[in-house]
Amino acid sequence: MPIRWRLTLWFSLIVCAILVLSGIFIHTLLKNDLRSEVDDDLKIYSAKVHGTLHHEEVPDPLDYDVIHSNLAELPINEFALPGIYFQVIDQNGNVVTKSDNLGKQELPLDTALIERGFAGQVDIATVSAGEGADLRMMVSPLFIQDETLLLEVAQSLQHINDTMGQLQWILVISVIVALGVALVSGAVLARRALAPVERITATAETIEKSSDLGRRVGYTGPKDEIGHLAATFDHMIDHIDRVFKSQKDFVADASHDLRSPLTVFQGNLDLLKRNLNAEDRQESLDAMGREIEKMSAIVNDLLLLAEIESGPVNQDQAVNLKEILLEGLRQAQRSAGKNSVIEGTIEEISIKGNPHRISQLLANLIDNAIRYTPEEGTITLSLLRDGDWARLEIMDNGIGIPPEHLPHLFDRFYRVDRARSRAGSGTGLGLAIVKGIAEQHGGKVTLISEPGKGSTFTVWLKL
Repeated sequence: MPIRWRLTLWFSLIVCAILVLSGIFIHTLLKNDLRSEVDDDLKIYSAKVHGTLHHEEVPDPLDYDVIHSNLAELPINEFALPGIYFQVIDQNGNVVTKSDNLGKQELPLDTALIERGFAGQVDIATVSAGEGADLRMMVSPLFIQDETLLLEVAQSLQHINDTMGQLQWILVISVIVALGVALVSGAVLARRALAPVERITATAETIEKSSDLGRRVGYTGPKDEIGHLAATFDHMIDHIDRVFKSQKDFVADASHDLRSPLTVFQGNLDLLKRNLNAEDRQESLDAMGREIEKMSAIVNDLLLLAEIESGPVNQDQAVNLKEILLEGLRQAQRSAGKNSVIEGTIEEISIKGNPHRISQLLANLIDNAIRYTPEEGTITLSLLRDGDWARLEIMDNGIGIPPEHLPHLFDRFYRVDRARSRAGSGTGLGLAIVKGIAEQHGGKVTLISEPGKGSTFTVWLKL
């Protein structure tokens, strides 16, 4: 069953339950209130009969411990009204006198009620008069001429039963109408509330069928849970789209970078099948060796990048950044050729992380700086504490990077211009590896560069 109909049914059932419970409460409260009014009337009429016998003020309705002298003085017809009946019976249950409005009929007998009355108690109970009619009856003892009699005052409950019957029908009809309104309004509200979900589903199905990651839900409604879901879906598709494009570019770039060495390797292999002299044969073998080294470097960098992106690194080891930087400085000075690699401000800083990965990060940045710095250029290494961060800087005065290339510089296989590199032997993965290692340690990499003036790579690592 669709969630829209489940929500509608639950909403309708809850509304129905509330109405039914409210109806039961109202019905019970009104019924008790009406019966309480009847009981108060019975007490008042009974008290009037007792009070008239003594020609005194009407006593308390429950104070009937009085002795009467003359049965003929009972003014029961004086107080008898339509629906109000009086009757006096003896201990044998025989009717001694009754109000004229009873005619030939007598009030029904209730053995338990009569026994309590002759025991000296004043009591009220509901008595069945047959054929579905009920009476509310009050009994109180009368002491007349040394004889104990029982005064019965009764009032018909027909008007209460009629009122409660009408109320029941009103409540039933109200519940049915409210249930119908709840079903319709609940369905409309649920449909409107879940419309963005249907749009998300339709968009997802369209993307699945057409592989078009350019489609979006484009929700413009209120910023509620549904709106948050739609926005999250669009953000997720944006991310997947970027990942797919990046992966497609990565496959294309990797294929291109691996195909070139293979082409050279295949050409030289074909040459070796011919009758070449020793010098030409050696030249072909040397060329094949260089291409194999290049392919190995690409494959090794790809494996390293895949390992970095596979999950968080073990950060339990203490890493002395100053020692790593000084070691990288010494190695760079040996391989920098005519460039100068100098020491800037280097502070004593340690972090938690993986020292081997930090060394790889530094080596890639230094190698990148040497490659893009002309001969007799200067590369400066610095390590500073900046608040809660360790700031590792590699600054060069090389050729710099045009601003339009800066957003893509850390993408895999991205090169600004092969001609800008003196060596021209990079794999295009070095900066992607730097970024991955920094993020693996909870840090980041920033770059400031100006064409013709050089670049400054800054690695921020959390202390």
